[in-house]
Amino acid sequence: MGRTGKWWAIEHSGVAPDMIAIAKGIASGLPLGVLIARAYLMDWLPGSHASTFGGNPVAIAAAMATIAIIEREGLDNAHEVGEHILARTYDWPQRLPLVGDVRGRGLMIGIEFVLDKHTKTPAPEQRDHIVEAAFEQGVLFLGCGASTLRLCPPLIVTKQQADVALDILEECIVQVASGKHKRPRWKDKAAS
Repeated sequence: MGRTGKWWAIEHSGVAPDMIAIAKGIASGLPLGVLIARAYLMDWLPGSHASTFGGNPVAIAAAMATIAIIEREGLDNAHEVGEHILARTYDWPQRLPLVGDVRGRGLMIGIEFVLDKHTKTPAPEQRDHIVEAAFEQGVLFLGCGASTLRLCPPLIVTKQQADVALDILEECIVQVASGKHKRPRWKDKAAS
């Protein structure tokens, strides 16, 4: 919700869905799922649909507060800070070793790592080392797909906070590409 700078990512494509399933983010982590559907599809008789955990007033209150924050500041901030991050990382594929592509919308951004920029051979091990190196410096990134790093900060992240994380990420990419980052010893012990 709101992560791409619009309420729903599908709005960027001009498609008008009949249904949207929502969970996770709607109540800021509390258990809640919601289905938004066109009225003509929602012709169920009362009692034809129920949920064991339905009607949780705490989760509903969290959802209402979450929606208010997204509406008040989250959408605009996701768009603005997302554009800032994309502008800042735009030249990384040309400038930084291992970076094959940077793509995304709003605060949903992927940085793809490759061994060869022409063949786009995935670099999953290097991506994992970059994640570890950043973690050692206090910034948490998550991988996704074969060798992509996802940037999905909170919708209230500031440009200054994003810049700190990007500075660390850039440093870690250079470190791993040059072979200066070594796998933490605790990882080797955990594997054995």
